[in-house]
Formats: sequence, structure tokens, C-alpha cells
Amino acid sequence: MTEETHPPNVFVDAKILNMHDKSLGTEAYVGYLVKETGARKAKEVDAGESDDAEILAVIFAIEDLKSTFPRMTIVCDHQSVVSEAKKGSVRKPSPHLARLRELLSDNPGVALEALQSNLAHGVVTDYVNRVKEARESHGDT
Repeated sequence: MTEETHPPNVFVDAKILNMHDKSLGTEAYVGYLVKETGARKAKEVDAGESDDAEILAVIFAIEDLKSTFPRMTIVCDHQSVVSEAKKGSVRKPSPHLARLRELLSDNPGVALEALQSNLAHGVVTDYVNRVKEARESHGDT
């Protein structure tokens, strides 16, 4: 199966730590997994709300992969993000949503789809666990 005949499926996910206890300080992470190749990547982002974090995960995947895969299907398990990004018009979109809609418009080979079960969830969880372990080993807890 080549990219020319079938665009790769790129699963994205986001995780916000301490979202329900702001006194601890929130940390947000996003990541993606390319199903066909196994390529994966994650990073920390600045987001305090789950919608923003999920949007940033989609943006991260598009920006990071568009030169490698001009055609791809981004799969997101956050239905509201997918539906808002696909709407013809959104009154007063957030800056992140406006950026996502612009990226989708500028990259017509990128499709955005919703899915309930998300393969990228483990990518972000693994990354967060490594960050926690590194902090603990350096006494940053």
C-alpha cells in the first residue's frame, strides 16, 4: 500500500495533566502515530483545555508531516474538534481553531476524520511517562 494509492492514516491525541487541580500547574502533551509506517512523535504544548490540546495535536501532525505526506488522513477521537474544524463557518473561532481551519484549507490533500478508538493515545502516554521519569530522576518533582 503506497501513499499514492492510499494516503496514510495519522492518529493524533492529547493529554492534559492536572487539569482538575490547577494548583498543581497543568501540562499538556500532543502526539501522533502514522499507522502505515509506525512513525510517531510527541511534544509538550501550551493548552489548558482539552479542545485546544486536541486541535494542537492535529496542527502538530499536519505541520510536521505535510512535506512527507502531502496526502494523509488525520484521525482524531475528539468529535467536537473534527466537526468544528469541518464547519463552513464558525462564529468567532479560537485562534487554534482558526489556524487549524487555515491549515486544512491550505493543504487540500489532508482529510480530518473522527474515530472513537485512538492508536496515538499510547504515544502521548508513553511520552508523558518518560517526562515524569526524567523529572523524578533529576529531583524535579
